[in-house]
Amino acid sequence: MGAAVAVALLLAAAYAAWPRPSAPGSRRALGRAPDRVESVAGALESIALCLQAGLTPVQAVSIALEQLPGDSLGSFEDSTGIADGNDSPAGADVAVDDRGLIRDVLLEVRRALARGAPGGPAWTRHTAQVPELRLVAGAWTLTEASGSALHPAVMWAVGQLREKRAARERLAAVTAGATSSMGMMLILPLSGMPIGLLVGVTPRELYGSWTTFLCCVVGLGLAALGVVLSRRALRKALAPKKIASVPGEADATMDDLADAALMLQLALSSGAGIIESLEQVAEVSPRRVRAELRRVVAAYRWGLGHERAWTYADPAWEPVSAALALALQHGAAPAASVKAAGERLASTEKSRLAAAAGKAETFLMIPLVVFFLPAFALTTVLPLVVALVPRSLF
Repeated sequence: MGAAVAVALLLAAAYAAWPRPSAPGSRRALGRAPDRVESVAGALESIALCLQAGLTPVQAVSIALEQLPGDSLGSFEDSTGIADGNDSPAGADVAVDDRGLIRDVLLEVRRALARGAPGGPAWTRHTAQVPELRLVAGAWTLTEASGSALHPAVMWAVGQLREKRAARERLAAVTAGATSSMGMMLILPLSGMPIGLLVGVTPRELYGSWTTFLCCVVGLGLAALGVVLSRRALRKALAPKKIASVPGEADATMDDLADAALMLQLALSSGAGIIESLEQVAEVSPRRVRAELRRVVAAYRWGLGHERAWTYADPAWEPVSAALALALQHGAAPAASVKAAGERLASTEKSRLAAAAGKAETFLMIPLVVFFLPAFALTTVLPLVVALVPRSLF
């Protein structure tokens, strides 16, 4: 009985640890699909090229839709972009693949533009489902609010998307060694039965006694604990850095600040003033960033001065504050200095993540020594010794 339970536990552990692809429609699959970034960037690049050629935004989005691979779009809308049926996204079936998601977004944007409505809110409504759209939603909304050219904003969003994807790929390459090492560690405690069969020991002989059965259970428990702690340590090392938390307010990461700074540069480049640009960026930013920028704008309007105004925001905004101070005090162009500040925030966070990923593989040696090697001894070495050494020697 003990041998059968031990074998079942080992097989269950091997099944749980075996890597499997995510289901196409699962939240995990949608959140980790690397090709979706390129699909979004390709669609946006098509729109930008059409805008550069002098086409209207409705025509540009329509051409981008035609270039998407998939079924004909005639059943969704007519050639003018007005929906034939229910115009509400909630009334339509949600596509489970990336192309279907992007198609649904472009269809809604085209419907909004064809009605004469702004396209920014249509992009924004889908940012929760497709996070890669947050940059283009912000850039599109900023250009509609300022009346500036749409083509540079869309091309900027394309560049940012591809740069972020390249950074994630570099980070994945750095962490590949750590994740492979963790997988190899997990093989050790599960190798008892294969090794036993190689030396002619059946699972019944290997885990037939209560001593070896209890050793197997304790060893599997140590291995499971090692997996949990290893994954937690790796996830913590690669987690984006957050700014200081404030009770009652949402969290924000350094990437959020960098994106806001780069969108601020986009707004300033359109000719808007500093306060107006901050207000526009606040409206298209995550909740925490929006709240902090609104406090800064209110302080400006109350006449508190530049340095005092930015004390109402997190100290992580210091590069942006310094860039604006340079423009206010010396008359420098604010857009260029704010862009440099945003790029510096982004590059600092990328360097921090790369360094953390490099250290992660060294940190994984701790669970190897503390959990996986003892688990290997309990699930494999000790049962083999008990099964192979003659009973008379005990």
